[in-house]
Amino acid sequence: MRTRGQLLRNTLLLIAALVLVNLIGQRFNFRWDVTTDQRYSLSPSTVKLLQSLPEAVTVSAYFTEKMPPDLAIARQDFKELLVEYAAVSKGKVVFEFTDPNQADSLEAKAQQAGVQPLMAQTREKDKAESMRVYMGCTVRMGDRTSSVPVIQQGSALEWILSSAIKEVSIAEKPVLGLVQGHGEPPIEALNQLVQGLSVMYSVTRMAIYDTVPINDRFSALLIVDPQDTFPAAQLQRIHEYLARGKGVVIAYSAVRSDLGTTTPVAEMRYTGLEPWLEQHGVRIEQRIITDQRCNQVQVMQQMGNFQLPVQIPFPYFPVISSFADHPISSGLDAVVFQFCSPLLPAGDSTKHFSPLLFTSNKSNALPAPQMFDVSRQWSEVDFTLGPQVVGAEVESTFGGTAPAHLVIFSNGGFCVNGTGQPPMQLHEGNIDLMVNAVDRVTGSNDLLGSAVKRSITARSKN
Repeated sequence: MRTRGQLLRNTLLLIAALVLVNLIGQRFNFRWDVTTDQRYSLSPSTVKLLQSLPEAVTVSAYFTEKMPPDLAIARQDFKELLVEYAAVSKGKVVFEFTDPNQADSLEAKAQQAGVQPLMAQTREKDKAESMRVYMGCTVRMGDRTSSVPVIQQGSALEWILSSAIKEVSIAEKPVLGLVQGHGEPPIEALNQLVQGLSVMYSVTRMAIYDTVPINDRFSALLIVDPQDTFPAAQLQRIHEYLARGKGVVIAYSAVRSDLGTTTPVAEMRYTGLEPWLEQHGVRIEQRIITDQRCNQVQVMQQMGNFQLPVQIPFPYFPVISSFADHPISSGLDAVVFQFCSPLLPAGDSTKHFSPLLFTSNKSNALPAPQMFDVSRQWSEVDFTLGPQVVGAEVESTFGGTAPAHLVIFSNGGFCVNGTGQPPMQLHEGNIDLMVNAVDRVTGSNDLLGSAVKRSITARSKN
């Protein structure tokens, strides 16, 4: 049995050890992360980013001081993360916290910086009240500024902060080549996608020439909804581009249909991409997917003496909510496709095929062509095939020496707004998916690791 003196000596030794560890940590700038989820262990990509900053970065955090406890956790987590960033960057990350609720002028400053108030519920003396809370920040390097309007507890704080720092530290954005010349929509029809990509990239139109290699100034190629045939020589140029370790994202509608005709039919399209894709690790099955979990279309129905517009489910427009644990698809809530086909692995074992998106358990894949009636009544027996892959990544050297990424989605229109007035507004997840895919093929989402989510889409550039 321990004596009182032994307990006292052990306690003093423990305190001395903790003081020594703290002094060593301060001297050599390290911290021991003992949390179960390693929330304070920065990824190698973040460490590399912080240690290579060309100049100081200022993070101005706008957080309400007195907020409900469940929201206050986010403030504490963010502050502790900033302490870690400051240490790893050797003082190049400087931060300050401001409570906008202290004065009207501070609220105006926060809102001008792009941080908007949220309404939160709090209880004072058993009385529920609403209060305005701020929980966002700006990141500034020189004259370049990025704002994060909302920082929520449980969100991917490291990815959010590192992405904002990377954005302001990039002197020259990587260039994305938006391929044109095969009936693709013009850049003006992709305004939501271009806006999402422009945070980190410069998006420019480009053409592929039969006799000239694709310029290496393009960090990646983006092929969206081509309608016409690709010449074999141009497909060879894309292959050579992949073999040099470059990335390609293809959103391709393998199914062609026109809902505006009196006898609508869905049939397979041929552009020359089909055999080329099969040689590069992915085969587009010649079938048309239907899914009980689907979007709606508007039809006119007779109601007495009147014809009125009615929204009805349309299984040819699947709503995707099943995603692989992968940097491209992790963190998405839903993606809306139209007329798509199953994707299957093809080729040899040197090409690693990773499924990304799946239809629901109640899906089917019908042979093409398909005549369809938008007012058809569907039942459970129409969806017996189970989940189908509609998005995939192929990793390979493609005959070269450097690894490259090819991403394919079996619908091309899901990221196209069109040129109507006003343009069609797309589901947020559709844009996130394409931006994530571009980040993947360019290597920009090294910050994500394998589990970080793209949990913020509204960052403004000042």
